[in-house]
Amino acid sequence: MQCNGTPFSNASLANIINLNRLYIPFGSFASATNILCILVVLSTKQMREKYGTLGLLSFGYMLNSLGIVIAGSVRIQQIIDNSFVSLSTFACFGRPWPYFFIVGEQLPTFVLIVMAGKRVIAVFKPIFYRTHITPRIRVITDITCVLLSILFLLIGIFFSYLSREVCTSPVCTTINSTGRLYGTFNNFFIVLLPFIALVLNVIAYTGAKRLSVSTNMERELKKVLVSLVLAALAVVLSALPNIIIWGQGIFWNVVIAPYFNMLYCSNSAVSLVAFTYMKKDFRNRLFSLISCGYLSRYFKLPVGTQTKARRNVVQNVSIKPPARS
Repeated sequence: MQCNGTPFSNASLANIINLNRLYIPFGSFASATNILCILVVLSTKQMREKYGTLGLLSFGYMLNSLGIVIAGSVRIQQIIDNSFVSLSTFACFGRPWPYFFIVGEQLPTFVLIVMAGKRVIAVFKPIFYRTHITPRIRVITDITCVLLSILFLLIGIFFSYLSREVCTSPVCTTINSTGRLYGTFNNFFIVLLPFIALVLNVIAYTGAKRLSVSTNMERELKKVLVSLVLAALAVVLSALPNIIIWGQGIFWNVVIAPYFNMLYCSNSAVSLVAFTYMKKDFRNRLFSLISCGYLSRYFKLPVGTQTKARRNVVQNVSIKPPARS
């Protein structure tokens, strides 16, 4: 299907260029912070086991941030080349960023739900949590989040194909690329799930606060607080702006709506900031990594993971000198 004409005036094109020039540095910064967070998680076996879900959350945020950078760069170049013209909905998937947007929006929301669910179980069913929420189960839940986000992408491509006879804006947002029906379906999840995650974290935090007479629950309270902060910021910086973006131009016209993608970029950088501030071992590992190990001497970072019992066993083992010949 051929779609001709440019749906924007010269003034509108100038505004699009200025806006997308802002997307590039914001998206690049958010991508860099999430890449750094992923590197910290992958740096040791201990970090992978403890913060694997955080690494997956950062990966999702990184995809969305990279999509914003790519979209900003390509849109500017298309306007300069006079190729920023209307095209079919399905042709929008010839652009790379709709793939990044869909997976990068859905994956973090699923991960936030998983993180909140784990904290609720850990607070109210601690024995069940220690018995059944094993490293294998954590890996399975992480893989499930990835598969669900890929499924949402495939559904989006299908709906885009169904709307292949519809001409749309060359901006190629998620709604432009998939059609209004799937765009609403997609926004429903990326708005609703962070709210659910926030409610679950509030419940877990309240319970941990009430049960914090034991040392174990005090430690759990810190974990719940981190998850609560991530969910709250996702609601403020991601879910609420997506509501405005979804209805922009149809139900309301908010002047600053096009700038809300930069709020999402800000939310993408929050994971690294939150864990650096609230998790000592993560902070120490981060400083050691960015200093190429130079700061390790100051933080006295352990080489591997050893439980207290294991360390005692190692320390109590006597080493016999070799027999003299």
